Amino acid sequence: MRIHVLPSTIFVLIYLFRFHAATQATQPTSQVKAASAEEQEIISVLTARANACAVGDAQTWTTFVDSGFRDIEGNKTVTRKQVFEECQEAARVVPGHKIERLASGFHFQFAGNIALVDYLLEYREHFGELDLTETVRQVDTCEKRQGKWIVLLSVSATVIPDPPIAKVDPVHLQDFIGEYAWVGSPMVDTVTVKGEKLYIQGSWEDTPTELFAEGPDTFFDRGAGVSPMARVRFVRDKQGRVSGERVYSPADGRGYSAKKVR
Repeated sequence: MRIHVLPSTIFVLIYLFRFHAATQATQPTSQVKAASAEEQEIISVLTARANACAVGDAQTWTTFVDSGFRDIEGNKTVTRKQVFEECQEAARVVPGHKIERLASGFHFQFAGNIALVDYLLEYREHFGELDLTETVRQVDTCEKRQGKWIVLLSVSATVIPDPPIAKVDPVHLQDFIGEYAWVGSPMVDTVTVKGEKLYIQGSWEDTPTELFAEGPDTFFDRGAGVSPMARVRFVRDKQGRVSGERVYSPADGRGYSAKKVR
């Protein structure tokens, strides 16, 4: 699906989603392959870094990151000093309060002494019986210096689960077939049906994207998560015929409208 966001967030989203797709594509068909010694070492470093910050051990946390470390969270950049102060805050003893950071699903790409590591990081905070959780997809850029892996940069975006897939009569999908011209732009979306599946493809894209039903006229791009192009809602006229589409983010409504021209 398309990325159409504020300039300050384009890098983060493309970096995360394209890198994750690339690492997934290079994974072996069997996931039972044991991690290499280098991968195990990096996993240990990233896990220890997360745990150190969770328990408020800010000094230990600094041993795992570069002096110029930056943490890009969505469209916000956090400095090493700011993260250090956040780690110190976690050291305060608050009755009934516990912080956990759980890392999983590691994928690696190596280029000499540089490693790109894509994984899921789950934040958990416990306040007595109340639990708050957030999961982010994170990519860390690591460098090996004098036999030790150091984190140079972290880029993360919140993981938003896909909605349940709704049942839609395959015959109903025929209503959406056609070409949709973006309002105020030369771009065109082409919607097709193959078998019992619905697809959308922008005029600049090489391959179509499968859409999954959230409701009778609303569809989503599976795994799009934070992408502002995560939903496609087809618009009908007074006679019930499909006359256009609205492509948008369910989080903030940003996106574009297109008119059915064919």
